[in-house]
Formats: sequence, C-alpha cells, structure tokens
Amino acid sequence: MDNEQISALKQGLRDEGYNIYVYSYPGGMCFPPHMHDHDTIHIVLSGSMKITIDDIDHILTQGERFTVPSHKLHTAEVLGESPVVVLDATPQHP
Repeated sequence: MDNEQISALKQGLRDEGYNIYVYSYPGGMCFPPHMHDHDTIHIVLSGSMKITIDDIDHILTQGERFTVPSHKLHTAEVLGESPVVVLDATPQHP
C-alpha cells in the first residue's frame, strides 16, 4: 500500500468514529491469548500475520482487514522473518 492509500484508509476510519494506531512488530513475534473490551479492526500495511480465534487461523497479508470482536480470546503471530506493520482501529469512546 502506498502512502496515499494509507492516508485515505486512516481518514475513512476516523470519519467512521475510530481511533487509529499503527504498529510495527518484528518477524516471529507472538502475542499470547488475550482479549480487548472493544472490537478491534486490524489492517496489514506490510508483511503478514496470523490471528487465531476459536482454533481457526486467519492469515492476513498486505491490504487485508480483519475485525476481532470485543471480549473474544485470540492470539496473534507475525509470520516469517520480516516485520509486519499493522493499522489498528478502535472505537472512539465518548
């Protein structure tokens, strides 16, 4: 994704009422089982990752979007040796 696409994506999510965060994680990084108190949208900007919910693996590559529902136990893993850059969007709280 180029910078213009990423900017448009961020603005669209802000317009929908989301806070935007961009994270970079090193290759092979694993996140243990955890949950959030809100829905979280993950969009892979570069690299690839796996999110596992209910023993189902969801492989995400560049440009793919996945929503983890609130209070849903899940794990995540950066696939391969390259870092992954992920845009996370969470609902704005009043």
